[in-house]
Amino acid sequence: MEHYILIKQIHITTAILSLLGFCLRAWWMITNNKLLQNKLVKVLPHINDTLLLSAAIYLSVVSEIYPFIVGWLGAKVVLLVVYIVAGTIALKRGETPKVRVWAFIIAVLSIVSIFWLAVFKPML
Repeated sequence: MEHYILIKQIHITTAILSLLGFCLRAWWMITNNKLLQNKLVKVLPHINDTLLLSAAIYLSVVSEIYPFIVGWLGAKVVLLVVYIVAGTIALKRGETPKVRVWAFIIAVLSIVSIFWLAVFKPML
Protein backbone atom coordinates (compact mmCIF):
# COMPACT_ATOMS: atom_id res chain seq x y z
CA MET A 1 0.00 0.00 0.00
CA GLU A 2 3.06 2.25 0.22
CA HIS A 3 2.87 3.05 -3.50
CA TYR A 4 -0.87 3.77 -3.49
CA ILE A 5 -0.60 7.57 -3.93
CA LEU A 6 1.96 7.23 -6.74
CA ILE A 7 -0.14 4.64 -8.57
CA LYS A 8 -3.26 6.77 -8.10
CA GLN A 9 -1.45 9.76 -9.64
CA ILE A 10 -0.32 7.58 -12.55
CA HIS A 11 -3.93 6.42 -12.98
CA ILE A 12 -5.29 9.97 -12.99
CA THR A 13 -2.57 11.23 -15.35
CA THR A 14 -2.99 8.39 -17.82
CA ALA A 15 -6.79 8.81 -17.74
CA ILE A 16 -6.47 12.49 -18.66
CA LEU A 17 -3.89 11.66 -21.35
CA SER A 18 -6.20 8.99 -22.73
CA LEU A 19 -9.07 11.46 -23.10
CA LEU A 20 -6.87 14.20 -24.58
CA GLY A 21 -5.24 11.76 -27.00
CA PHE A 22 -8.61 10.40 -28.07
CA CYS A 23 -9.94 13.91 -28.72
CA LEU A 24 -6.81 14.83 -30.69
CA ARG A 25 -7.01 11.68 -32.80
CA ALA A 26 -10.72 12.33 -33.43
CA TRP A 27 -9.91 15.87 -34.56
CA TRP A 28 -7.20 14.55 -36.87
CA MET A 29 -9.67 12.00 -38.24
CA ILE A 30 -12.27 14.72 -38.95
CA THR A 31 -9.68 16.98 -40.60
CA ASN A 32 -8.00 14.11 -42.51
CA ASN A 33 -4.66 14.94 -40.90
CA LYS A 34 -1.82 12.67 -42.03
CA LEU A 35 -0.45 12.55 -38.45
CA LEU A 36 -3.16 10.01 -37.67
CA GLN A 37 -1.19 7.48 -39.73
CA ASN A 38 2.04 8.02 -37.76
CA LYS A 39 3.23 4.83 -36.06
CA LEU A 40 3.70 6.57 -32.68
CA VAL A 41 0.15 7.91 -32.84
CA LYS A 42 -1.05 4.33 -33.28
CA VAL A 43 1.17 2.79 -30.56
CA LEU A 44 1.26 5.38 -27.74
CA PRO A 45 -2.47 5.19 -26.89
CA HIS A 46 -2.15 1.44 -26.33
CA ILE A 47 0.84 1.92 -24.03
CA ASN A 48 -0.94 4.68 -22.10
CA ASP A 49 -4.17 2.68 -21.80
CA THR A 50 -2.25 -0.39 -20.60
CA LEU A 51 -0.68 1.73 -17.84
CA LEU A 52 -4.11 3.18 -17.06
CA LEU A 53 -5.77 -0.23 -16.75
CA SER A 54 -2.83 -1.72 -14.81
CA ALA A 55 -2.97 1.14 -12.31
CA ALA A 56 -6.75 0.70 -11.98
CA ILE A 57 -6.40 -3.01 -11.26
CA TYR A 58 -3.64 -2.35 -8.72
CA LEU A 59 -5.73 0.29 -6.94
CA SER A 60 -8.75 -2.00 -6.87
CA VAL A 61 -6.83 -4.96 -5.45
CA VAL A 62 -4.84 -2.97 -2.89
CA SER A 63 -7.87 -1.08 -1.62
CA GLU A 64 -10.06 -4.21 -1.81
CA ILE A 65 -12.73 -2.35 -3.78
CA TYR A 66 -13.96 -4.59 -6.55
CA PRO A 67 -16.21 -3.93 -9.57
CA PHE A 68 -19.79 -5.17 -9.29
CA ILE A 69 -19.42 -5.38 -5.50
CA VAL A 70 -19.00 -1.62 -5.20
CA GLY A 71 -21.60 -0.06 -7.50
CA TRP A 72 -19.71 3.02 -8.67
CA LEU A 73 -16.69 0.92 -9.71
CA GLY A 74 -18.88 -1.55 -11.57
CA ALA A 75 -20.50 1.37 -13.38
CA LYS A 76 -17.03 2.61 -14.37
CA VAL A 77 -16.21 -0.79 -15.88
CA VAL A 78 -19.46 -0.81 -17.90
CA LEU A 79 -18.81 2.76 -19.07
CA LEU A 80 -15.25 1.77 -20.02
CA VAL A 81 -16.64 -0.91 -22.34
CA VAL A 82 -19.01 1.69 -23.85
CA TYR A 83 -16.05 4.06 -24.32
CA ILE A 84 -13.94 1.39 -26.03
CA VAL A 85 -16.72 0.34 -28.42
CA ALA A 86 -17.79 3.91 -29.21
CA GLY A 87 -14.16 5.00 -29.55
CA THR A 88 -13.37 2.33 -32.12
CA ILE A 89 -16.47 3.30 -34.08
CA ALA A 90 -15.49 6.98 -33.88
CA LEU A 91 -11.90 6.47 -35.01
CA LYS A 92 -12.00 3.38 -37.24
CA ARG A 93 -15.21 1.52 -37.84
CA GLY A 94 -17.80 4.26 -38.37
CA GLU A 95 -19.06 4.03 -41.93
CA THR A 96 -20.10 7.67 -42.27
CA PRO A 97 -18.89 10.94 -40.73
CA LYS A 98 -22.25 11.28 -38.96
CA VAL A 99 -21.87 7.86 -37.32
CA ARG A 100 -18.30 8.71 -36.30
CA VAL A 101 -19.34 12.03 -34.74
CA TRP A 102 -22.15 10.40 -32.75
CA ALA A 103 -19.80 7.66 -31.60
CA PHE A 104 -17.27 10.32 -30.55
CA ILE A 105 -19.96 12.11 -28.51
CA ILE A 106 -20.97 8.85 -26.81
CA ALA A 107 -17.33 8.01 -26.08
CA VAL A 108 -16.62 11.43 -24.54
CA LEU A 109 -19.83 11.30 -22.47
CA SER A 110 -18.75 7.87 -21.23
CA ILE A 111 -15.34 9.16 -20.15
CA VAL A 112 -16.84 12.24 -18.50
CA SER A 113 -19.19 9.92 -16.60
CA ILE A 114 -16.25 7.75 -15.53
CA PHE A 115 -14.42 10.85 -14.27
CA TRP A 116 -17.56 11.98 -12.40
CA LEU A 117 -17.93 8.56 -10.74
CA ALA A 118 -14.25 8.59 -9.78
CA VAL A 119 -14.57 11.97 -8.08
CA PHE A 120 -17.94 11.59 -6.34
CA LYS A 121 -18.18 7.81 -5.80
CA PRO A 122 -21.97 7.78 -5.34
CA MET A 123 -23.67 4.90 -3.60
CA LEU A 124 -25.19 2.89 -6.46
